[in-house]
Amino acid sequence: MQNKVIGIKSVDFKITALGHGVVNWNGPTSLTGDSGTTVDNHTLPKLRGYSNLSGKVKEETGYKYRKEATDIDFKKTPLYISQNCIRHHLFRSQAFDVHYANKNKIEDLTKMLASITGLVRGYVVPSSQNKRTSPLLIEDFVDQLGNGNFEQFGQAGERDSSSFFSKTTFGDTKYTAYGSISIEQLQFISLDKKFDREAMGIKVGQGEEVAETVQEFIQSLNSSLKPAATFHENYVRSGTIFEEGEVGILLNQDALKVLIEYTIDLISDLSIRQAKSYMYVDNVVVDYNDSNKMMRIKRDENSISVEPESEFATYFYQK
Repeated sequence: MQNKVIGIKSVDFKITALGHGVVNWNGPTSLTGDSGTTVDNHTLPKLRGYSNLSGKVKEETGYKYRKEATDIDFKKTPLYISQNCIRHHLFRSQAFDVHYANKNKIEDLTKMLASITGLVRGYVVPSSQNKRTSPLLIEDFVDQLGNGNFEQFGQAGERDSSSFFSKTTFGDTKYTAYGSISIEQLQFISLDKKFDREAMGIKVGQGEEVAETVQEFIQSLNSSLKPAATFHENYVRSGTIFEEGEVGILLNQDALKVLIEYTIDLISDLSIRQAKSYMYVDNVVVDYNDSNKMMRIKRDENSISVEPESEFATYFYQK
């Protein structure tokens, strides 16, 4: 049994993004209109913790009254961009590839694994339940400025009540978000059904080829380092009692470095443009976290390591 895992366990980061307007709408929401009746033609953006119910209930019927459109405190229920929306745009170039991966073709799943989707975004192939859990955690982007306002619109030409609709819109925005890359999930690719996390099914003799394809892909992202992806029949997680292992591939220090730097660059370059609104990442602060305090960058930015001060932790060994 090996000793305690030491080294950088996660690469955490704080993101600051700037923009204007709403890029992630929540859709039509029932609210109370001017005449006191419920209207369904108001469109709201995503607001953290917002409920459209006022808390007042009609005694006889139990009907819950809706809030008015102007009854919003943008400091208490701030605008946010959901993590799903962020992930979609981050990996937009490969957004639909999972649907076309054929579980019966090893070259399909090898291509899938040897890609930024396979190594960082994660995937589930519906037909076979092959999956790779994403090592990348990204939280919602939450607005800090609260420049929301209520806008009334009318459709040209028509003048009855149904032609009017309203939106909660935003001016300038500034978002803060946090994220983390797990070294344990990034460094090991399971090719084994044993613990229900098989990234792809392989036959005898195919593991080395898959590892080589993964290695070549990582090398293509940065030719100045020497990434290695090593296949073995039995990788055991440090600290286990029975030393039960899995068939899989382990990435070396350089491979981890390449993928982490590529992912941070991807986040730094992220911009979203939706209709008349936009958002772009302005700044990313990185913490190579070798402590046991997860996401310490959230609580104390003075305690972070902006450069790696030790090697990445190794969680698996060959047996």
